[in-house]
Amino acid sequence: MGATSRVLLVLCRLGELVCGTVVLGLLGQAFTLINNAGVLEPEGRLIYTAVVACLTILDSLIFIVPFAYSYWSFLLDFILFVLWIVAFGLLESALQTKLTGIHTCSSFWFNNYWGYYWGRWYVRGKPGMDINWTGCNAWRTVLAVSFIASMIYLANGFLGVYWTLEYGNIRTRFKGFFERKRGLGGDTGGASGHLIKEGGPGITQTPVHHRNGVMRAGVNNAAPATPVNTLPADTVDPAARV
Repeated sequence: MGATSRVLLVLCRLGELVCGTVVLGLLGQAFTLINNAGVLEPEGRLIYTAVVACLTILDSLIFIVPFAYSYWSFLLDFILFVLWIVAFGLLESALQTKLTGIHTCSSFWFNNYWGYYWGRWYVRGKPGMDINWTGCNAWRTVLAVSFIASMIYLANGFLGVYWTLEYGNIRTRFKGFFERKRGLGGDTGGASGHLIKEGGPGITQTPVHHRNGVMRAGVNNAAPATPVNTLPADTVDPAARV
């Protein structure tokens, strides 16, 4: 999964870059036409979507290389997912304004704003005329790509979470952290309070004990010394006594 996750990450970043570029390009063209018509500024929902597209382009360029930090940015991916969903909702709600319901290229807003300025119909008169669905493909592209961008960021966020848990050594780091906490808590092996020390090969040393004022270190697996003349005195051959 290591190589597969890298490929998926790069594909997701490329998809985000393409989506952000397409949306920003179409909205930029619309802003130019709206400005040429003498309108003070575009609608706020269009400006918001353009800002999200700019953030998407910047984010995809920074994290397109499949390094570890590219996966650890999954929180940012989830944030951009929410931003794109909000942008899509705002753009879609523009089509639900009065008269024609939710039809994409026959709504009141489309006839009197997007298509009207996109086709430069303002040179012929005021809004309200039949614009023959001018700019319909461009508007549908903005809607579709905005939704696709949100789904890509959602998938990329889950990919980052999976990689972080599977390959980011998160479990190992937490385990080591708690082990160090237990070690600092004074987990000792003897009554004297001295920590256990590592011995040489084949030898495991016990904690240091104090007995009769003398410090002694025991060895667990050392063979006990065999005392000389372990037999009782009565069992010694009398002839051996001189």
